[in-house]
Amino acid sequence: MLAYIFWHRPYPETSPSAYESALLEFHRRLAGAPPPGFSASAVYRVAPTPWLDDREGYEDWYLVEASWALDPLNRGAVSGPVEAAHAAVAALMEAGHGGLYALVWGEPTRAGDSTVAWLSRPRGIRYEPILDELRERLDGAWHCWRRQMVLGPAPEFALVSSPSVVPTPPPGWAVRGVERVCLWPRGAA
Repeated sequence: MLAYIFWHRPYPETSPSAYESALLEFHRRLAGAPPPGFSASAVYRVAPTPWLDDREGYEDWYLVEASWALDPLNRGAVSGPVEAAHAAVAALMEAGHGGLYALVWGEPTRAGDSTVAWLSRPRGIRYEPILDELRERLDGAWHCWRRQMVLGPAPEFALVSSPSVVPTPPPGWAVRGVERVCLWPRGAA
């Protein structure tokens, strides 16, 4: 499974309620006309992150079966019954960045508010033993993702867990916990 993650924020003069309304309408339309290989989407309001210029914003997760599903998702998000909703939210967006992540472990089916611990490792070390140790040690960890092909501005690993659960990183690793509030759907990834 892959996740296309899209971080974005509205223009400063756009009200959060207007932006969120347009954003949720887009996700409703996409769910109603799912492209081949598309599993689900989720929208979160996120705390400030460096890849959003240390401002609050939004984080959309688009779960797809595999890389072959990215082209249909790209087409389906901007055409047919989804086209107008995409255009409406895009007109309100000041900045956006995307990244592609592959599921390392876990099931991305937990609902609600959460924290993402964005992890960076020192070069030249194997990450698998460290992630396995974190999985065993963190009771609240739900699922872990690894950035693919160095696409996107966020760190290499995303460890999604219960609110306020941020692991203490091993020596040499960096971690940044980002709190997020689930907007769509209440009860999904």
